[in-house]
Amino acid sequence: MTNGRSRVPNQWIYTTLILLAAAALVYVNLHRKAAAAKDQVHLELKPIQVNEGWGYLILQDDHVFIRQTIIPAIQGAHPFRTREDAMAVGQKVFDRLSAGQMPIVTVAELKAMGIRPDSSRHDSVQRK
Repeated sequence: MTNGRSRVPNQWIYTTLILLAAAALVYVNLHRKAAAAKDQVHLELKPIQVNEGWGYLILQDDHVFIRQTIIPAIQGAHPFRTREDAMAVGQKVFDRLSAGQMPIVTVAELKAMGIRPDSSRHDSVQRK
């Protein structure tokens, strides 16, 4: 009978060690997830209507991070012709920000996307 009783304390030790190891793994996993959530930034893309056209906002944690009311990279201050144009360029900028890249768009990229200013609209500043 002595052998049966000596096994009971050993089982408690093993059970306790297994529970402690499981608790440690759960704690480490939760701590990693919390740290990753702190490092992530919530970004949101929204279209905005501006004078004579469209633009977009990129919000970072519900604060304006980028307010783009004109087509970037081209000469002059031209708003986007359509909501879809603004959102297409905004999505490209959004994707680059999400990937940790610079939020820039080139003239060649705009041309490839078919983004151009409204030809019926004239800049407020005329060249002489």
